[in-house]
Amino acid sequence: MEGITVAGSRQAPFSERLYWVTGWVYDFSKVATIFLLVGLVVHYFFYTALIVRGKSMVPTFADGQILTVNKIAYVTGAPERGDVVAMFFPGETEKRFIKRIVALPGETISIKQGKTYINGVLLKEPYLKKSVITVPEMERTLVGGEYFVMGDNRGNSSDSRAWGPVPESFVIGKVMAKVGSL
Repeated sequence: MEGITVAGSRQAPFSERLYWVTGWVYDFSKVATIFLLVGLVVHYFFYTALIVRGKSMVPTFADGQILTVNKIAYVTGAPERGDVVAMFFPGETEKRFIKRIVALPGETISIKQGKTYINGVLLKEPYLKKSVITVPEMERTLVGGEYFVMGDNRGNSSDSRAWGPVPESFVIGKVMAKVGSL
């Protein structure tokens, strides 16, 4: 006489259960690998995150804030006055700074009586606190491919006033957004 089996009581063999688990793990690892690779490509070529270190950009950005930097923002166009950019520090390219572009290639920047002038015209800087005075007095004409950058916290910023204009090749990208803080 043949054995009687109750419908639905059949348990899948161990090999089928193992295949289901390993198949799920394999599928998950494929998806995770794809996301990781896409993330690395986006980070390396298009966007990166940068943590603000110091107080040179106060009140615009605070120490410890995390910013998104668009690395391809200047592929089709040049930086503009007022753009906040991530850049390599001249002389120590492993350091990255965040500064505001104040003067463009070919322009003459002057600092007189605490105010900034571009080609003799007073620069309107609504991002600065009213009490900010820009020093030292100076004048400089930029050549092609050079940008003059300054921090928004002029009294606490190491910038082009101290180390000169920044070559375009040192600009990493345009700061796009605050995404959090530490």
